[in-house]
Amino acid sequence: MNNRQLQEFHNQTAGNVAIIFALTAAMLFGLVGGAVDYGRWLSARSKTLHAMDAAVLAAGRVLQLNGSNEAQALAAAQQYYQQNKSNLLDTDNIAFSVKDGEIVLSLSKSSVKTPFLAIIGIPSLPVNNVSRAILAAGGNAGSDVEIALMLDITGSMCGSSPWTCESASKLDDMKTAAKDLVEIVVWQDQSEFTSKVALVPFSEHVNLGQTYFKAVTGRTAKGGSSDKTCVRERSNENRYTGFAPDSTNGYFDRYTSSDPCRPSTTVMPLTSNKTLLKSHIDSFTAKGGTAGHLGTQFAWYMLDPAWGSVWGNSSTGKSYSAISQSNESGQPKLYKIAVLMTDGEFNTEYSGNSSATQAREFCSKMKDKGIIVYTVGFAIGSSGGAYNTMLDCATSSEHFYNAADGQQLRMAFRDIALKISTLRLAQ
Repeated sequence: MNNRQLQEFHNQTAGNVAIIFALTAAMLFGLVGGAVDYGRWLSARSKTLHAMDAAVLAAGRVLQLNGSNEAQALAAAQQYYQQNKSNLLDTDNIAFSVKDGEIVLSLSKSSVKTPFLAIIGIPSLPVNNVSRAILAAGGNAGSDVEIALMLDITGSMCGSSPWTCESASKLDDMKTAAKDLVEIVVWQDQSEFTSKVALVPFSEHVNLGQTYFKAVTGRTAKGGSSDKTCVRERSNENRYTGFAPDSTNGYFDRYTSSDPCRPSTTVMPLTSNKTLLKSHIDSFTAKGGTAGHLGTQFAWYMLDPAWGSVWGNSSTGKSYSAISQSNESGQPKLYKIAVLMTDGEFNTEYSGNSSATQAREFCSKMKDKGIIVYTVGFAIGSSGGAYNTMLDCATSSEHFYNAADGQQLRMAFRDIALKISTLRLAQ
């Protein structure tokens, strides 16, 4: 090869190297720039999703606490989203909606500018996210919930006069608190997982009403109305068992006085009918002494599957075995919960040990079965019989609430309700 050919080859090689170098540089620039754009998109997408999650949870909480007020829920969602969204978004198209009064949906169709990728015809990347908040038991889906709500409607719940309720009585505070709990814990769609509440109002007795009186006492009620359908303890060897009453296990003693039984309000077995539950709570009137052990044991019986023969199929508690079985989220398939509320010491019994001693025994039996027991004292002070009974009955000290006034009572019931029926995210 002569000098001229060598020079031409050299020039050609140098040109090729320059082209390769330019292409390589362009590729490196594109890769580095693309990585920068991708990093910005990834950050925006992650932060946007977190903002959406916070927004739908906030909206879901509004639905729980404010009676399914969708306008307030959507306003809360927008507020939380704006506070937490990414500042990298070029376009920000976010939409919130509420489905069936208990599911909050969020859909984002936004984008992030890509100055480097724009060189190769990609001016932006989409940030498309979906977020949902759903009411679920115990913080996870896949669990059924059964709650027995024992409510004190003794004379002291009327205020200073045990005979005529004052206009702003403790009874009114209790009704509001109980209805709040029902509103929160009973979700709308019961097709897959159920949440049910039973009501056990008590004073000197527990009133079963015409529907359940004979099954529990073995006797027909006299008078044809609920004023003769109160019961006392089961005064035999099965006093502290969960066995359903019958000729073998023994029946409960019935109220035999010529006076109307107290309370006049009857029990209500497990149901998911919120309207019916809240209407029944509104019907409560207060009068009589405090046989708290009767309220405690019937709260247990509302949850015990053995009592299905008394309450009927639709109100029968599920098997205890589901409490120890796990769902896909690793949580129990079933929560059985008793909420016991009183404003005074248990001081009325008809046989056996004191009312407080019997109540403690029933609480122990419930906890042994896997039932979670929350207790709420209402203006009971910070010591004494009522305080100690409520503290001992609770699953733990964290399950005991001591409310000094109506506001604290409502807060206690709401706190219990939100622990029972918390929100979860479902992407």
